Amino acid sequence: MVIDSTTIITGSFNFTKAAEEKNAENMLVITDVPELVQAYEAHIRLHAGHAHLYLRQAVVGSSGTTPAAVSGEREIHGNKKSKMYHLPDCPGYTGMNPTSVMTFAHEAQAQQAGYRKAKNCP
Repeated sequence: MVIDSTTIITGSFNFTKAAEEKNAENMLVITDVPELVQAYEAHIRLHAGHAHLYLRQAVVGSSGTTPAAVSGEREIHGNKKSKMYHLPDCPGYTGMNPTSVMTFAHEAQAQQAGYRKAKNCP
């Protein structure tokens, strides 16, 4: 964890009451080492560049409904195979194969993941 581009917190410590009071965990706080902070931040950016947004799945009810992603009203659908994304008002948005859909919260996230907007999107 990097805080305010000045402090690094590392170790195995989970921020829970059990970690604080019962578990054998460790935490190291490092300050005043700007070159190490820069290395940590570069490493975090590297992994953020290929990370995907986690969308919590709805619980399947007794009616047998399929889990649906819980998200905002303008989620972006990307095709995992073609690496193209569709906005909700694009032709083809609703006709995508559910097994090939990658969901993004916004266009910038899709673009960061290497997707490009479908040519038939406004």
